Amino acid sequence: MITQAVVALDCSVADPLAYAFVTGTALLHLKLVLVHVWTVRARCQHDDEAQPEDKTNRGFQLISKVVGAVLAHGPMSKPPELVERLAKNAAENEPFFMLVTLALIRAPAGTGRFGMSNEELANIVYAFVALRFVHAFFFLLAIQPFRTITWLVSAGVMITQAVVALDCSVADPLAYAFVTGTALLHLKLVLVHVWTVRARC
Repeated sequence: MITQAVVALDCSVADPLAYAFVTGTALLHLKLVLVHVWTVRARCQHDDEAQPEDKTNRGFQLISKVVGAVLAHGPMSKPPELVERLAKNAAENEPFFMLVTLALIRAPAGTGRFGMSNEELANIVYAFVALRFVHAFFFLLAIQPFRTITWLVSAGVMITQAVVALDCSVADPLAYAFVTGTALLHLKLVLVHVWTVRARC
């Protein structure tokens, strides 16, 4: 995973939106790896193994002690289930956003998109990626209200990109279905998040 992401970061693509897609997905991929490492750190600190066999297998116990000695230093992290929520949040939001980005690459400039150029759309991608990193930082350090604020701003970026995608007019009916379908599913996901917040309130 790390190798593929690093290879992607070394790409040079002429289209700024395609380049933003490649580098953005690579950076989000590396962030996800870091979240998984942080989850392992949390499990080591809280002595909370993921599976029952992890507590009984002697070979794994040795590996666990070595990993714990390397990762478990420093301040106590959140419980593992809370750190895992960050990975779940990433899995729910980031692939959909990048899928809409991929769809917009299929809809070249001049096909609607409210007149936005590939450079402008690339800036939207970079803003989203940066916000996701900041959101993860605030989440892991339990800093409110900034965690919620960064999510709300990133949700606004998600909605903006989806609405831009819905304004596309692509000749190929399958490509058009791909662009509009991903945009609509993206908006549905944002609505589900809003409904979840409503339920919590």
